[in-house]
Amino acid sequence: MCIFTRADGRLGAARPFIVLVVEDHAATRNAVTTLLVGAVPNVQVLAVDSAEQALPICETAPPAVVIMDISLPGMNGIEATQQIRQLSPATRVVVHSNSDAQVLRDGSMAAGACAFVSKGRASSELAGIVFELLYGSR
Repeated sequence: MCIFTRADGRLGAARPFIVLVVEDHAATRNAVTTLLVGAVPNVQVLAVDSAEQALPICETAPPAVVIMDISLPGMNGIEATQQIRQLSPATRVVVHSNSDAQVLRDGSMAAGACAFVSKGRASSELAGIVFELLYGSR
């Protein structure tokens, strides 16, 4: 697990918000982590490469937001989303996928995700959604 922090307190939060990135490809995991640390104030990003690593974190120290890849080794992201929502109902899950297929969008939402972002879209969309989940009313 990797941990990255941007705890500048610009918006008045005393403790950083925890965001968990679940992504098996190191380059994508690092890019998403760098994006979030750079774009979202007062955030601590944890990064793991499988759902099996994410579930114990969500059970013992639930993050505010999980960025979940769908195609993972072992348990897939849709199954993991469903389990995370059962373990930690307050945790918001954003599915982040290479595919923009409607069946994956529907499956993600049915599993309890609050948003779906295609990896092909602008990275600012992902950062904006995370910001809104942490500081807005989504």
